[in-house]
Amino acid sequence: MPTFDKDQVPLFAREGLFRQKLNQLRNTGNLNQSAKPQPQADAQSRFRELEQGSYLSNVQSSTYTGKGDQQEAERIALLDSVTELYNRNTVMRILRDELKRTKRYKHSLGLLVIKVDEMAKIGKSFGQNTVDSVLKGTANFIMSKVRDVDIPARYDTDTFLVICPETDPKGVSVLAERIRAKIMLERVSDVGQNWHVTVSQGIAGYPGNAQKADELVEAAVNAAKKANESGGNQTVTASIEAEA
Repeated sequence: MPTFDKDQVPLFAREGLFRQKLNQLRNTGNLNQSAKPQPQADAQSRFRELEQGSYLSNVQSSTYTGKGDQQEAERIALLDSVTELYNRNTVMRILRDELKRTKRYKHSLGLLVIKVDEMAKIGKSFGQNTVDSVLKGTANFIMSKVRDVDIPARYDTDTFLVICPETDPKGVSVLAERIRAKIMLERVSDVGQNWHVTVSQGIAGYPGNAQKADELVEAAVNAAKKANESGGNQTVTASIEAEA
C-alpha cells in the first residue's frame, strides 16, 4: 500500500473532491454521488478539518435534501452555462479558501490564466453559436490536460483560469506548455469550420507574485494579456518585483 506524507493528504482529499464534484455536475448535475475512498487511512479526519468553513462543504450539505430542483439550482449557481466549468464567483471563493490552506501549510500555489486568441474576430465573423462551441471545446480540452487536483474554471468572456495546488510557477509552466503546444493541433469545434485555436497564457504564483487571491489573479491575467499583445500563442510568467 502506498504511503503519503501527512501534508499531502489535503491535496488528495480536498482538491480531488473539487474535481469529482465538477465532473458529477457536468455529467449528471448530481452532487449527491459519493466521492471515491481516499488511499490514506486518516484522510477522512484531515478532510473534516479542512471542510470547516469551506465553500464546497456548504454546497455539499445543501444538496442532501433529495430535491431535484435544489440540485439543478446548485448546478446553475456553481457552473458556467456555456463551458460547464466552475464559474468566476465559484472559483474565486475556492481560490480564497485554497490560499488560506496554502499559507497554513506553507506550500506553493500556482495560477494559470488561458486566453483564447482571436475570439473577438471569430464572434464577429461567425456569430455567438460558433464562439460558444469553441469555448466549450476549449474547456473540454483543458479538462483533459490538467491534473485531477487542478481546478479549472471560466473566468471571463474568452478566458479560463486553473488553480494548481502545491505547484510553483515553474511547475505550472509545464502544464501551460502542454496546453499551448497541443491545443493548436486539436479541433475544438465543428460549428462553422473545423476550428483550431491558439492561446495566450499567464502564470502567477503564491508567495512570489501576491499574497491575496484578487492580486494573484490580477498578476496572472496581466501576464496573459501581455502574451496576447505580443502576438499570442505564447506564455508569460508574471515577474516578481523587488521589494523597495
